[in-house]
Amino acid sequence: MAARGGDLRNAIEQATQTGEEFSNVYYETFDKRRHLMSKLYSENTTIVWNGNLVNGGSAKVTEFFNNLPATEHKLSSLDCQPVTDQAIPGQTTVLVVVEGTVKYDGHPEKLFSQNFLLTAEGGKVWKVLSDCFRFIG
Repeated sequence: MAARGGDLRNAIEQATQTGEEFSNVYYETFDKRRHLMSKLYSENTTIVWNGNLVNGGSAKVTEFFNNLPATEHKLSSLDCQPVTDQAIPGQTTVLVVVEGTVKYDGHPEKLFSQNFLLTAEGGKVWKVLSDCFRFIG
């Protein structure tokens, strides 16, 4: 039983490290190198942005993000947890939940919540498999 607890502890630590590192890269790319956003997403990704569905591969992801005004994100909370192997068999998967504020050019700052399901494609490269973004309030 102790080994299982150690495995879970290691999975939680890996999920936390992965989520923190990925979030730093994600929001810096979003705010400063928007043209590279599609590289962070799986080819089969699903994005739900304030109730609007975006899918169709990297071309649609690039088009979507390039049509948004310039942004500045500030994170206030980050929670990461491992997802069991039954969810996506054979792939390491992490759920990342973020809250913070975003300022779009020409608009007042807004609170937001974003949930990512990350998967390690090929066991090495973290990609967004699912992304759900919502303004709060």
